[in-house]
Amino acid sequence: MKRCGHYEADFAVNPIWHKQFGVIWLDISAQKIITYYPTSEEEHVYDAMGPIAAIVPIEDGEFIGVYKDGLYKINFKMGTKKPFTFPTGLSTMHYLNDAKCGPDGYIWVGSSDGFFKKFRETAPTAMSDYPFHNSKLYRISPNGEIQILLENIASSNGLAWQTETNTFFHIDSAKQSIFEYKFLEEGILEFQRVVYTSEMLEGFPGGMTIDAQGNLWMALYQGGLIAKKSKKPTRIICLNPTTMQILDEILLPVTHVTSCVIGGENLDMLYITTARDPISQAATTNEPMAGYLLEVPIHSVGIEQFVVPVMQRNSIKIV
Repeated sequence: MKRCGHYEADFAVNPIWHKQFGVIWLDISAQKIITYYPTSEEEHVYDAMGPIAAIVPIEDGEFIGVYKDGLYKINFKMGTKKPFTFPTGLSTMHYLNDAKCGPDGYIWVGSSDGFFKKFRETAPTAMSDYPFHNSKLYRISPNGEIQILLENIASSNGLAWQTETNTFFHIDSAKQSIFEYKFLEEGILEFQRVVYTSEMLEGFPGGMTIDAQGNLWMALYQGGLIAKKSKKPTRIICLNPTTMQILDEILLPVTHVTSCVIGGENLDMLYITTARDPISQAATTNEPMAGYLLEVPIHSVGIEQFVVPVMQRNSIKIV
């Protein structure tokens, strides 16, 4: 296991692999975009220009920045940010979260309930089922048209696709589960089954990626109170969604792991984001890798990430 670069994040999330920049990952607490190229070990830190949640590549070399309040077209090297499209009903307590480009060239982005974190970090409720399901999963075209794919979600998170079978995997972190759907046609998802549910003390499923064999690699995030109660190690698991068997696990020397992506020149390295928050300052001395991007060689091979076709319009759309 290798520590990548020098940047130490309070709360890192949603890494992607990009041929030009290498690993692009986010520190959402400090509102920074970090790039790390493994071959040269070159690292750069950019201002995210706001409360960014995810970043999605476009064919023309620029990016869609998914911010809590909506989607913007950004060039982080130039420091430019242009409004693109905005789902309605978002607020400081209900905001956009994880996002990726799907195999259809659309941006799939979920929302999350801001009360969920407080619920999990409050002792009387930390071990209880989360009662609210007000979030959504959106599918947004390269022209900014917005569709609602799923409702009654509590905290939308990891996204992955098996293109050969038109299968879509989606995490609702508050339900501790990965759900499997068939993507039948534009805008229609048919629920198939739950392929994994974590125990409360194991941590809840967070960021997720998929390899060329169709196996899911998923971070199990333990919040502050859960981590104190849990005797389960912090880990990434590799799950075969067909058999629902755990094939592999990577134990980590940090309390909080948030997400992962397969990258590297041969697509055989797993890059893992971690967090210092909510570790106490005193405890961070015992976790020298907390907050860093980590690299672990794996026996699987990843797939090229999907990119959004060049945008056909620049006007703002609110739906």
